[in-house]
Amino acid sequence: MSYHIIDISTTGASLSVKDDQLVSKNPDGSVNKLPMEDIGSVLINCFSAEVHSSFLVSAAEHKVPVFLCDKFKPVSMVLPVQRSSDTLMTRAQIEAPQRLLRKLWQKTVDAKCENQYDFIAEIVKEDKRLEDLRVTKSRGDLTKEGNCARLYWDLYSVALDINGFHRFRDDNGLNGLLNYGYAVLVLRVQQKLLSCGLDPLYGVGHFTKERSLPLSYDIMEPFRPIVDEMICSWVREKDKAGGEGLYEVDKDYKRYIQLLMERKVVYQKEELSLDAVLELVIKSFRRALISGKESEYKPWIRRNSKWVG
Repeated sequence: MSYHIIDISTTGASLSVKDDQLVSKNPDGSVNKLPMEDIGSVLINCFSAEVHSSFLVSAAEHKVPVFLCDKFKPVSMVLPVQRSSDTLMTRAQIEAPQRLLRKLWQKTVDAKCENQYDFIAEIVKEDKRLEDLRVTKSRGDLTKEGNCARLYWDLYSVALDINGFHRFRDDNGLNGLLNYGYAVLVLRVQQKLLSCGLDPLYGVGHFTKERSLPLSYDIMEPFRPIVDEMICSWVREKDKAGGEGLYEVDKDYKRYIQLLMERKVVYQKEELSLDAVLELVIKSFRRALISGKESEYKPWIRRNSKWVG
């Protein structure tokens, strides 16, 4: 897909169509226009927006889906009656051979473990477990993910001088910071998947269960260390300011972590925002499913990036 994904995030924006162009008027009087034929999908991310019927009708005519979000979580979508690209994509997801799905998941796990090692090696210089992690992440099987995670979190706690840290999904303190950061990331992944015509229900590594969108968690895996890196910087600054051990998901932290998608990283030899990279990765995943070629999938590898958390 080469069409633009339009993200409406300005509160109070007004959307309409004139002369076959999307017209977005902002409260400050500024106006943005784009031909409807160049749009792939529209995300309405702001807390309130005025949507004219002309926009919805034109979006349907141009086969453009419109996604409505509440607190950045996609909650509804308006689809045209005919969406040939979505049909093609859905069939590709459903009919994909297990061999292809295993290869796509292997590439995802490889990228995640590589990114974990690359980050942690920068902040933990001398620890025998670092060599164990290096050896483990180089293995070519799927069981390495759990072993890498165990070593990674051990080293992460060493880097932050937090004794007895264990990674839990439901917890406060450092785990609370991590959980919130991952939530911000996965919601953006969901938005991008839907915008690119992929159904988050069909995963390649995580199991489908009630109220679960496994493909979102599959795609986000290699990006988790970026969240970990931001939180590492946050915790260290808190410790310097005398707040050691007092880690809360407060307003300051929320503002800080919302900058996640603006971070600059290198992908395919280009420096881009994480938001742009995420979209490119998902589009490469889409191409791999449609073509049946796992080589089309290009997950993000941190070692090519030079951003500073």
